[in-house]
Amino acid sequence: MEYRKLISFGKNSFVISLPKPWVIQNKLVKGDLIYVEEGQGNLVLHPRQAERSEEDKEIVINIDGKDISRIQREIIPAYINNNKTITLKGKDIKKNAAEIQNLIQNLIALEVMEQTSEKIVARDFLDMKDISITNLIRKMDTITRAMIEDGVKSFSDDNYENILHRDKDVNRLSYLLFRAIRYGFQNQTFIKKKYDLNPMQLMNHYFVTFNIEAVADEAKRITRYMKSIKGLNQKEQKEFERIYTEVRKSYLDTMKAYYTDDSELCYQVASRKQKLIEDSESFFIRNRDVKWTGYLTNRMKRMISSIHKLGRIVYQ
Repeated sequence: MEYRKLISFGKNSFVISLPKPWVIQNKLVKGDLIYVEEGQGNLVLHPRQAERSEEDKEIVINIDGKDISRIQREIIPAYINNNKTITLKGKDIKKNAAEIQNLIQNLIALEVMEQTSEKIVARDFLDMKDISITNLIRKMDTITRAMIEDGVKSFSDDNYENILHRDKDVNRLSYLLFRAIRYGFQNQTFIKKKYDLNPMQLMNHYFVTFNIEAVADEAKRITRYMKSIKGLNQKEQKEFERIYTEVRKSYLDTMKAYYTDDSELCYQVASRKQKLIEDSESFFIRNRDVKWTGYLTNRMKRMISSIHKLGRIVYQ
């Protein structure tokens, strides 16, 4: 905490000096307006950035000598960091063009505008001021609920390709959410005035997004192993479906608690965690000789853990 001396200024005002690092960080110059928000017993100062023109950021990525996984790891952060133009260059463009195009198409509002044998230029057409973080989280949640509901039936129904497709939708939404949340941190006055979100709420939304995406990933993996596993008798299949159904209930209750800010419901869900872990481990011990059972059980325990972390966001 830093202290500043209050100075009398004329008959009706007082002034304090602003820390230079804060001024530099918010790109303020002499004559800029500061937004003053009065709270209960405090004043909050915001740079008046909403009315300042935003310059379009650009990034150039050289892809030569990089595999497609490395290229993806560079494209996604460039997108999340709100670069309006992403240019990929290199002699390897030609042989990787189809996969690069697929990566770009999986990012919301990013489109290929120019392509040659040594260059691909992608342009972002999204206006971040039109994005609702809470609505995007609800969309992620809706898709994840459906993935889990269909996943429970995966011993008898082949839902894997469908669930895999929906997991990609969750990923696309999560990238957009991480981008919107970063934009919110960089434009706190705008986010506060339009959506009434403060930095703590933005941080909570970040962790909610992270953990919903983790739950969706585990739903995809659990379905893959349920499809692959052979040798489980009907009784054990029913037991795993029971465990999965209970885990699904925990997820639904946790998200209900998140939307309604119900800490008590989250405490109730948290109390179920240990029993679900024990039931999962007991299932593995009884079926350890069946191929893929260990992987299946491990993925279930990871899902239980991610749901528990979601609950902590509410009651902590």
